[in-house]
Amino acid sequence: MFYLYFHCAGPGEILIDRNGTEVLDLIEARDWAVTLARALVESAYGTRDFSDWHVYVSDEDDDEMLLIPFSAVMPTIH
Repeated sequence: MFYLYFHCAGPGEILIDRNGTEVLDLIEARDWAVTLARALVESAYGTRDFSDWHVYVSDEDDDEMLLIPFSAVMPTIH
């Protein structure tokens, strides 16, 4: 088990996760980060540009565990 923090950051802005989340492994942490990014993009779709945002996943010492770009979950135009 890991206790990780899922901060979201973009140009000039950061959303700090002060509570953290317990996850089984880095696969679950990645899934949680993708879910978080997707929820933020969907909640503000069309009103905000998240193309330069990412989810910074860190441990209790603020060591980076994962870095997930929001672009991985953004809709594409075909």
